[in-house]
Amino acid sequence: MILLWTVVMNKFVSYWSRLIRWLIFFIIVFVSCHSAFARDFSKMYSKAELVRIQNVYGNNIRIVLFNNIRQYLNTSERQTLSTISLDILLYGENSGLFDYTMDTTTGKMTLTALSIKFFDDLAIAFAWYESHNLDKQKIIEYIANLYANPENIKPPLPSLGVPEKAWEIDPYVDDVSQKTLKSAITFLLLHEFAHWHYRHSAYNVISNRGAKKQEKQSDAFALDVMARMHTIPYGMVYWFMVTGLINNNEARTHPVFSERLYVIARELEHKPEKFIGKENVNTLKENDVKQVAQEIKIIASALEK
Repeated sequence: MILLWTVVMNKFVSYWSRLIRWLIFFIIVFVSCHSAFARDFSKMYSKAELVRIQNVYGNNIRIVLFNNIRQYLNTSERQTLSTISLDILLYGENSGLFDYTMDTTTGKMTLTALSIKFFDDLAIAFAWYESHNLDKQKIIEYIANLYANPENIKPPLPSLGVPEKAWEIDPYVDDVSQKTLKSAITFLLLHEFAHWHYRHSAYNVISNRGAKKQEKQSDAFALDVMARMHTIPYGMVYWFMVTGLINNNEARTHPVFSERLYVIARELEHKPEKFIGKENVNTLKENDVKQVAQEIKIIASALEK
């Protein structure tokens, strides 16, 4: 699927709410009995497919960062942006599924084709299962099995019986999955941007408390800019849910995912008007934003258990 970087907001709210209501119970059960460990997922996709993602998606992501996001930055932030370089690798040093970094000594931001492709496939799978009234528990079981079974590194779509080009078959899948992916990627880009903008220290030279403070500051910056863009970070909440289920909370360098979700929820709840602009005023109301905030808090509470 080639990303179409268009305005995210419309009736995506109703789909997202239905997905969240279904996931809450399973999060409570699953996260209490599962712990993740390092895995090499470099063979999940063919090299040719990752190169395609690197080229096609990479170009679109650069447009989002250096053109789309730039419109919403102030003078100081634009100056910071001019000193950033963006590299889309095939996969990271550890070949993980959630690799994105900012080198705070050089200003080089790095994402991986493997991470982008995997998250995109999950977004497509959830949208396909929703559209066709299928049992979404199979998706969560698939994610769990990736870490429980060392031999299992099969990609999401064929593993879950989703057509290879589901977005061409079902316009709903195309619309919803693209919005999920774009929202997540936008938040990630802004989060890593903030590390460079605030000249954060490398994590190996500061305390755990200092590292967490930096992460929270970067999250807050990303959320602030997305508010300027009148875009709720649906995709990032989804990202936190998935990584919260299968990661070990990255205790050294990141606050637990529940803490980060609570921050997003508070911002949506207290300042809903910030996320509504002329692009979405006819399809999104303040009560919609507050409802999203309440659902995010329920997710955060579930991830704490």
